[in-house]
Amino acid sequence: MKKRKAKKLTQEQKEAQAKKRREAAFRRKIKGSFVDSGFIFFPTVNKEFKIGNRVVELDYVFMYENIIIICEDNCKGKKDKNHIRSKNESFSEIKSNPQVFVDWLATTFPEHSDDVKKYRTDRVLLYYIYISQNDIDLTEDERKRYSNLHFWDPDTLSFFSRMSQCIHYSAKYELFRYLGIKDDDIGFSRSEEGKTVIKAPIIYPQDAMGLRNGIRVVSFMMSAEKLMRTSYVLRKDSWQESMFLYQRLVEKEKIKGIRRFLADKGVAFYNNIIVALPDSVKFEDDSDNHKLLPVNEVADFQHCKLVIPDEMNSICVIDGQHRIFAHHEAPTSDKYESKISILRNQLHLLVTGLIFPPEMTESQRMQIQSEIFLDINDNTKKVAANVLTHIEMIKDPFSDVGLARRVIEKLNRSRVFLNRFELSGLDEGKIKVASIIKFALRYLVSVNPAEGKTSLYSFWDGDKEAFTNKDEKALSEYISFCSERIELYFSAVKAVFKGAWHDPSSKIQSVISLNGFIIAFNRQLSKNGIQDFQFYSDSLQKLTVPFSKEEFPYTSSRYRMFSSKILEDCFGFSQDEINNT
Repeated sequence: MKKRKAKKLTQEQKEAQAKKRREAAFRRKIKGSFVDSGFIFFPTVNKEFKIGNRVVELDYVFMYENIIIICEDNCKGKKDKNHIRSKNESFSEIKSNPQVFVDWLATTFPEHSDDVKKYRTDRVLLYYIYISQNDIDLTEDERKRYSNLHFWDPDTLSFFSRMSQCIHYSAKYELFRYLGIKDDDIGFSRSEEGKTVIKAPIIYPQDAMGLRNGIRVVSFMMSAEKLMRTSYVLRKDSWQESMFLYQRLVEKEKIKGIRRFLADKGVAFYNNIIVALPDSVKFEDDSDNHKLLPVNEVADFQHCKLVIPDEMNSICVIDGQHRIFAHHEAPTSDKYESKISILRNQLHLLVTGLIFPPEMTESQRMQIQSEIFLDINDNTKKVAANVLTHIEMIKDPFSDVGLARRVIEKLNRSRVFLNRFELSGLDEGKIKVASIIKFALRYLVSVNPAEGKTSLYSFWDGDKEAFTNKDEKALSEYISFCSERIELYFSAVKAVFKGAWHDPSSKIQSVISLNGFIIAFNRQLSKNGIQDFQFYSDSLQKLTVPFSKEEFPYTSSRYRMFSSKILEDCFGFSQDEINNT
């Protein structure tokens, strides 16, 4: 029989098939993020129902105990405000009619009726997550407007997908932290406050640790299961937006390797897990009266018990996340789960905990934590340049690098550079920031420019005395000032070179090009000062540089050469002026 020749697809058909595969993978990623974390999945697609004044259809519903999470996916290439508004209103109806929703869920999925009806409706917590396949590009004000919804961009989805694949059911604690869910919210309400009592902690003298800032250090043993449930990690590449994040993502192969070791050897690690303990820790006198002692009254090496609140996400892991999460709870199909399930409670890990003085600010605590992390890890594995600039920002937010990093993060939420910068290890194909900070931006925002140089600080009319005294409000105001002036300048660049700006193959948003524009902006400040959009627009019209990939003449690190061309063409600098700036 003659073999049938395959029909040749047109380019349009190939693109349609590729699009279909991407969307299918995107939807599998959403489902896996929750199912792999231990949630029940309800296949609600094509099951419309009336609730309140609306007829709704839900893309996904997931449930864990009394927590119900509704998800909506969006595969469009840009934000669809009408779609978002509609889902925001739909969830309002669901929240207003929870009994109707729960009854519909139990009736439509009778195989899960017992799970749905296990809790009183007033005990059920409902959440709605809107998940976009592409950057959704919502401003902060727009996110507040649709307050019923949590928004996941591609990076956030990738984070939770990766966590669920790495540590399976134990990833649910990260989801709970994202949603702000506490221990008392899950399952049936508790009448007693949980706590963990450590019988034989070692309380170090401050002199022995070389500490002079009121921090106390205590070592103790804790089961892997309890440590895993109560701890959290400040991962830089995650859903969090705080500047005080410094750790990297968990590595799947590293987790698997440690898990294999645990299953084969059945022994705990001898090296310490380093953590920051919550302010609510107490010490209990080891006498018959069980008197609770505040931290500052505990003597060196005193015999007492350490009392730690038994709360999810209360202990901050500074170093050792892989050793902890290798004990994660996995499906029974996991090769090592039968052994690890026993070891989770049996093995106790050696933990060294930092107890910070209550009056110490968050920024001071995080600076110390990030320094400890860097001291430990910089000698074992090369730390990426992007991570180093991030940690420098935490250690000293008022330094040139710290200021530049904060400005980059603020620009990343602005219109011109919305979600354009690579701030996370999960970002793909975005603008790398380490060289921009190191070779250009730090000098533009510096408060102490080199002799004969200037910076934006010279033109800021804010409270410089407060800034000098490390005032957080003054710092925030200066960051906003710098970001607004830079965004104004680049909005003119974008307007003048609109075609190149929106062309993915153009070099206008390459690091060398952006650095050239930033350095030129800085160098012309001494002559022109701060100007308006029209001035920059009129000036940049004169630039005679092609930005196509084939014709752009600047390569490697020729930032200053490109900036000199901008000064000459756009701002009328003579050769002498160029040489002297």
